[in-house]
Amino acid sequence: MLEVAVARRLDGFQLDAAFTADTGLVVMFGPSGAGKSLTLQAIAGTFLPETGRIVIAGQTVYDSTQQINLPPQVRRVGYVPQHYALFPHLTAKENISFGLRQLSRREQEQRVSELLELFDLRGLEHRRPRELSGGQQQRVALARALAVQPRLLLLDEPFAALDAPLRGALRQELAQVQERWGITTLIVTHDLADAFALGQRVIVYDSGRVIQQGTREEVFFHPATYRVAEFVGTGNILPAVVEQVEEGTLWLRWQGQRIATAPAPFAPGTPVYLCIRPTQILIVRPDRLAERERETLLCGHIVSEMMQAETYTLHMRLEHSNAAHDLEIVLPAYVYHRLSLDAEKRLMVELRRQALHVIPRDVGAT
Repeated sequence: MLEVAVARRLDGFQLDAAFTADTGLVVMFGPSGAGKSLTLQAIAGTFLPETGRIVIAGQTVYDSTQQINLPPQVRRVGYVPQHYALFPHLTAKENISFGLRQLSRREQEQRVSELLELFDLRGLEHRRPRELSGGQQQRVALARALAVQPRLLLLDEPFAALDAPLRGALRQELAQVQERWGITTLIVTHDLADAFALGQRVIVYDSGRVIQQGTREEVFFHPATYRVAEFVGTGNILPAVVEQVEEGTLWLRWQGQRIATAPAPFAPGTPVYLCIRPTQILIVRPDRLAERERETLLCGHIVSEMMQAETYTLHMRLEHSNAAHDLEIVLPAYVYHRLSLDAEKRLMVELRRQALHVIPRDVGAT
């Protein structure tokens, strides 16, 4: 278990963050400059907060009130900073063994050998960092961090310098390493794909503060605020008003439409945001309309579309709407073509209540 509560004022910036993390892969997610890396450095012991407390696996490593501040080498934390910080004059093998000087030569050789095998670095042990690819450098940096057998692994933007195919492969490798070693791993990223792929638990940062933390499903599908919804790519954050509260249903009014959602603690007349991810909007074929009882059905037209490698992003305008577009929809390319949407621009969609999420909206917000 990791417990963190740290605060420090810097020039034009206030870090004041608190969270807890259990075992597994934990992602600290948010925009650049939000304080994620500073928090990671505070946990590692290379950045000193003004106030707060940090507890790793039951041991207090920092406590401002008790004047506890254990040095980095005592905290048993493996830390991989941005760009890996490998020693350029040392070989891959020497980099990995750098923190093992307290072990005998035989123990060092055995541990380094195991890590070279684990990270598929055989044959590269005598190369220096400049002779290694970005992916190989990352593997060496991870091996060096794990060589000291840490109880916590900290990774700061581990995939930032890598191209997309390599990022995907190394995400999978990292997940496998974490599962094999069972080390709580804290990953800093501002990349949504990294956060979604790796984060068993997600901690969302903004302006030096934690604004939401929870499981990946809680954060991505049930954002607590408009700001979190923006960060996690909710896509459709629609200003609505609570119209009616019934047992088992919360009725909203949006764009002249009556929308049924799951129960939530809002009174009639309350301004809210209705959230639905673009991938969760279901396109309904007219010939299958009667197959089952449908929930909220909406009709409109595709007003713009954008093709990605394997998906299409569609912008839909509802009938009788004056908006540029009302809904964003993302669907696989094969579905787009199977439904002949390249020719047929009229759409009927279903908003299923299990895919909808309602969050508060400040009075006067648009």
